[in-house]
Amino acid sequence: MADFFGVEELAWQPVRPDETRGVFGKTLLADGVKAVLTRVAPGGGFLPHRDPYGHLFYFMEGRGSVRVGDREHPARPGLVVRVAAGELHSYENTGGDDLLLLSLNLPGT
Repeated sequence: MADFFGVEELAWQPVRPDETRGVFGKTLLADGVKAVLTRVAPGGGFLPHRDPYGHLFYFMEGRGSVRVGDREHPARPGLVVRVAAGELHSYENTGGDDLLLLSLNLPGT
């Protein structure tokens, strides 16, 4: 069944406040693969953690830093990061504007 909606219709919700600071999301899809439009305020980020599922991050706006295991990379528009299930990862906004990314939670990867 098709569903149409404007992302502006969704409210920003805090994302895992026990592991983040200044991270908010709009859930676009929650069945199977979870898709969340994620906004990270300047100075905010996700603390290093492991999840039982994989991720695909697509950075769309802003500047920051993303870490997977012992590798660190500048987060910038157009960057795609794949994280395997159980892999230590984090990201933060190091810029002066919001960092915007699409985060996909990938079960079984």
